[in-house]
Amino acid sequence: MIYMLVFVLIAGLLSVITITGAGQIRNNMFLKYNDSYTSADIENPAIIYNMKDFNTDYSYTDEQIIKLCSFLDSWSILIFFGLATLAASLLFYHNKLKQPIEILREASAKISNNDLDFHIPQYNEDEMGQLCRSFESMRAALEDNNRQMWRSIEDRKQLNAAFSHDLRTPLTVLRGYADFLNRYLPEDKISKEKLLDTITTMSIHILRLENYVQIMGEAQKLEDISVAWTQVEVSVFLKQLSSLAEFLAREHSLELSFENQIAEQSLNIDTGMVTRIYENMIANSLRYASQTISVRFEFVKGFFSITVNDDGKGFSSQDLKLATTPFYTSKAEAEESHYGMGLNICKVLAEKQGGSIQLTNNKSGGACVKVSILLHQS
Repeated sequence: MIYMLVFVLIAGLLSVITITGAGQIRNNMFLKYNDSYTSADIENPAIIYNMKDFNTDYSYTDEQIIKLCSFLDSWSILIFFGLATLAASLLFYHNKLKQPIEILREASAKISNNDLDFHIPQYNEDEMGQLCRSFESMRAALEDNNRQMWRSIEDRKQLNAAFSHDLRTPLTVLRGYADFLNRYLPEDKISKEKLLDTITTMSIHILRLENYVQIMGEAQKLEDISVAWTQVEVSVFLKQLSSLAEFLAREHSLELSFENQIAEQSLNIDTGMVTRIYENMIANSLRYASQTISVRFEFVKGFFSITVNDDGKGFSSQDLKLATTPFYTSKAEAEESHYGMGLNICKVLAEKQGGSIQLTNNKSGGACVKVSILLHQS
């Protein structure tokens, strides 16, 4: 509106100047060919009205000038106001629209080529600036979705690779025992005790394969779990978690301690996911703790966190790097029933809730596992 107002005023001024100038030129031409009239006579409306009735023989040049003046007198307002509108529009486009449109056009081209590694610069606070900010929000959301998708694909590849790798050992053992039985059983060269021992060993590895398949199925389903926020009373929920830890540790002669540093009365929590994370954290500590396990609950800057400390041997440097990968077990781990999925499940479920897992060693010895979860605000 400001652009149009300024240019309309300019167009009006130019129209007045043009009409006045054209009229003056036309009158001067009339006086040039009609000596009996003066400029004062031309100001008489009756004479001006009848000027067209005079049969004045103008020269060709003067006649063209008079026609031009008449044209300007009739059309100058329309011409100047049209030019003013066009000029205002062009200037407004150049100053207000051209740059953000170019920015959005380049951004659209990059997004169409699946190139999201860029940022749309902040623009003015007008409508186009708001549009650029909305476009930047969309780009950031697409980049985040792509990153999560690729992370999911890579995790799935890693999970499949780990699963395939760990299947080789029991399959190799079963094949070896099957070849052994095929070779010596027909010849009756195997004692009854050896046969029973072989069958028992094969049964153990078959059970191991079944457990692997079950664990693999659960790991694949982790990607399909959706977060379900529920308003819960903090004291009641933490009491349930404490009771769960005591139940899991009932067969271990360990001392459990719990610390609640949450001041809020209620929080929005996916109780199912948090409980599953908590179970795996406690199970991991029970496997390595010597005498004590301590659990701390916190809520800081929107993050609900669970920290589990034990007084075991702690994490090795390799454990700190790989303990959250699927099917990871340390070289010293000899427990056949341990598949190395607990901390990986904690990591996957924590990231689904906008959180993370952190592995460290305590200064006094032992391992420390901390899971932080970004809680949904109601």
